[in-house]
Amino acid sequence: MIKRNISAAISLAVCIVSSLALAVLLFTMPSFFAWFYSAFNGEADSAKAVIKTVVTAFYICAPFAAAALAMMIKILINILNDRVFIMQNAVLFRFLSWCCYAVLIITVIFGLKYTPLFVIAFAMGVVGTLLRVIKNIMQSAVELREENDLTI
Repeated sequence: MIKRNISAAISLAVCIVSSLALAVLLFTMPSFFAWFYSAFNGEADSAKAVIKTVVTAFYICAPFAAAALAMMIKILINILNDRVFIMQNAVLFRFLSWCCYAVLIITVIFGLKYTPLFVIAFAMGVVGTLLRVIKNIMQSAVELREENDLTI
């Protein structure tokens, strides 16, 4: 129990720090990515097109990332409050997977202009599918718990 709470607390802290990083990136992404891209690729004529593509993809994906972080924070708070096998968590996992699939679609579209985005698309496909599996397990566990609560 204590290890689970420590792990959930650490995960919650990581989600909060990630939320803050996302908030900072919302204001600094164009200049940050321009600096990052030029540091590794030098100045090129195609740099502006790449920067515009990645920054646009980021801003379209940002609401899904923010929603996913908020849902993960809610799940972790539920876990810390010993509310693990509840339907709300299963619903949150479902929405989390949809956020991943939305980012997958967006990055595939923008990956046609900048192919490294396909790596993010692949990762989001894997994570989204993993979350669907976890959602199905969670939903089954909730149903079993409810059946057990009715017996006795």
